[in-house]
Amino acid sequence: MPTQTILPIDDSSKSKQIHLVESHSIELDSWIAQRHYLGYCPPGAKLRLWVFEGNNPIGAMMFGRPSARAFDNKIVWELTRFVFIDDTPHCIESRAIAMARKYIRKHYPSVKGLVSYSSPANDHHGIVYQADNWFQLGWTTGGEWKHNDGKERRNRDTSRKQRWVRSV
Repeated sequence: MPTQTILPIDDSSKSKQIHLVESHSIELDSWIAQRHYLGYCPPGAKLRLWVFEGNNPIGAMMFGRPSARAFDNKIVWELTRFVFIDDTPHCIESRAIAMARKYIRKHYPSVKGLVSYSSPANDHHGIVYQADNWFQLGWTTGGEWKHNDGKERRNRDTSRKQRWVRSV
C-alpha cells in the first residue's frame, strides 16, 4: 500500500505528521458514508486516500470518473467525496488536497486535471479549493437527473453547484 508523508503540521507546542495512505478496501467508503452529508459513496472509485494525523485517521478522499460526461475520464478525475472530522489542524483540508494532487501526479501520471463541486445550498462555498489555487469554472444547472438506465438517483443534492478545476 503506497504511503506519502508530507507537511509536518505545527500544532502549537508539538508537531504531528500528516500523511496519505492509498486504500484498496471499501472500509474507507463506509467511513465516508457515515460522515458525508449525503450518506453514501458513489460507485466507480479510481483512488481512495486516507488522511492520517500520526496513526489516527482524520479524513478521507475519493476520486473517480467525472460526473460531467464532457470530461475525458482518462485524463480528468473528479474528487467525488471529501470528508474530515471536526477536530483537525488548521487548513488541513486544502493541505490534504495539495498532497493528493502530488500523489496523483507521481502515481497516476496520465491524469492531468481534477474537477470538484461545492454546494453553497449546503454551506459549502469552495474555500478549501480556493486555498489550493483551484479556479471556478462555472455552475451546474442543478435539478433532477437520472442514470443511463432511467432509474432516479437517490440521496442527491439537486441544488446548483460551483464547479472547481485544477491541474494535477
